[in-house]
Amino acid sequence: MWKQQTLALAAVTLGACAPPVPTGQVTIVDESTIEFPARVSGRGFSDSSMAGYHLIVWDEGGAADHSLFVASVSDVQVLDALESLGARPGNALTIDSWEDRNEPDAEAPDRMVRGPQVEIEFVLDNGTVLVLSDLLTDEGGRGFDMRFGGHRDNIPEWHSGCVVCLYSCPGSKVGNASYTVRDFVAGEAHFQLNDDVLLPDRTEITVRFRLQGSPTP
Repeated sequence: MWKQQTLALAAVTLGACAPPVPTGQVTIVDESTIEFPARVSGRGFSDSSMAGYHLIVWDEGGAADHSLFVASVSDVQVLDALESLGARPGNALTIDSWEDRNEPDAEAPDRMVRGPQVEIEFVLDNGTVLVLSDLLTDEGGRGFDMRFGGHRDNIPEWHSGCVVCLYSCPGSKVGNASYTVRDFVAGEAHFQLNDDVLLPDRTEITVRFRLQGSPTP
């Protein structure tokens, strides 16, 4: 039987100028599933300058003010946990995917995130389980094909703390292969909160990632 375990950061004495330390933990539930705590931040998702883009961001990440959920675990913790299950990220996207987004002849913005499929669930305190299609409307109609992209090499340049993005973003650890950066710029990747399932800001939830099929791409 799979023994549940927790990935926690080791205690370290940090100086005043040291980077922030995640306060939460990632729990490995079984051979394909991890969980971690987060809270709702709907206003940032809907009203920010990058509305409808970031789904889950570490609360100390640069994109935390723009995300629907902010997590008390870092994007690196989530990346490490998924890799500890044997999942191999696709690592298909470079920073150019974003930086060249307004260049019509550039190839990088048309790339899709690659990697194993990831099912994402949101568990409320009362046991209710929601999925992405419960929470969001997808005006482009292509849906959610969430993939473990990884993109560890982009973290030192990106600094966003992004765990999940809603299109193929080079800053994401898990991204949506249904839409590219080019689609986002063209306005085709447009997500809004579902008015029928509105969670109050600061609602505490548990995020569950479940790898689908083989853990390798």
